[in-house]
Amino acid sequence: MKKMFPLGCAGLGIQSSSIENPVSLIEPTIEEKFNLLKEAEVWDFLDHIPIKEQQIDAYIKASQKVNLPIYSGYGLYTLGLDEKNEFKKNIDLTHAVGAKYHNVMLSAKDINKAYISNNQVAELYLHFYEYADKKGITITFENHVDNWSEDYRRVLQVADVVESKGVRFNMAMDYSHCIFKIENEIEIFTSGFRGNNEAIMKLDPYNSNSYADDWLNRQLITWAQIRPAVPNGPRNWWAGESCPWDGLGNDRPGRGIQYPFSQPKAGEWHTEFWHAHKLACTKEIIRKVIDHYLYDPLSNIKLMTVDNINLWSYGLGWKYNMFNDSCLVAQYIREIYAERAAIYEAKKDKNSNQFVEQYRL
Repeated sequence: MKKMFPLGCAGLGIQSSSIENPVSLIEPTIEEKFNLLKEAEVWDFLDHIPIKEQQIDAYIKASQKVNLPIYSGYGLYTLGLDEKNEFKKNIDLTHAVGAKYHNVMLSAKDINKAYISNNQVAELYLHFYEYADKKGITITFENHVDNWSEDYRRVLQVADVVESKGVRFNMAMDYSHCIFKIENEIEIFTSGFRGNNEAIMKLDPYNSNSYADDWLNRQLITWAQIRPAVPNGPRNWWAGESCPWDGLGNDRPGRGIQYPFSQPKAGEWHTEFWHAHKLACTKEIIRKVIDHYLYDPLSNIKLMTVDNINLWSYGLGWKYNMFNDSCLVAQYIREIYAERAAIYEAKKDKNSNQFVEQYRL
């Protein structure tokens, strides 16, 4: 029986928020976060590294107290904004708390607001990879809005450049960034897909040639990030983020990249109607990742995280219990893994017809 990959919780999502205390940019202490993780009994690790050296001891002590490790973290980078020194600092912090994975979110434009090229992304990946590898840390580059990879076709292109140099390209896949764009004309335009039906179709994880399938079949995905999201997700009316015009115009409602996994109670959410069926794409990507991990002996998937977070395009200002929602997602993942693993075992050494026939009267 193949054991499941470790499952972690994004540190930005660990808030027991409520109507009285909505999701906020002010976070609980690291000790409080670890205590919540431990009490929930569904998590294997924390996905969060300290942001400064003075926090290292507190992170280590909180981790040791509840016997849950810090396994991963992330960094935000912009070309020309001292990105190499910032990366080294983050890798040193990652190493100090014993984490093994660091996810890179790289802005679509450099410090001079020029779009960065595939070669620039690949060169930075190679530079980051070399430093992190010496520390025993695996880096991943993510598909993410506002990043170079928001045109999701570029992921394979950059992977080709990196791997032509003899270095493995490791990816963190957060498919919520694809799902919320489905049937959203503005978001489709932002990815550069307008008028390209094939590029638009590939957003849908139910298609066998989706972007997820491309990345899984190339064995690029090391880290699967799961956030409940729905096609054409509703805007976050309770949190305004800076408009694209240099961040100096009026704020606009956050992009709809997060959706409650269970029906919110009255007053907990900004949108009147919640529909369970809309989460089908999120559940399909979970199934697709799990099946790939089970059936493909070459699968490179090493970890999964649940990524409800407290930022503007996500859950900021919401009045539901965000951490409880993440726990529901985690429990669903564990149940689906158990079901898919049982099917995998039942199919062993059988063709499709034999698998079906064994259950007939």
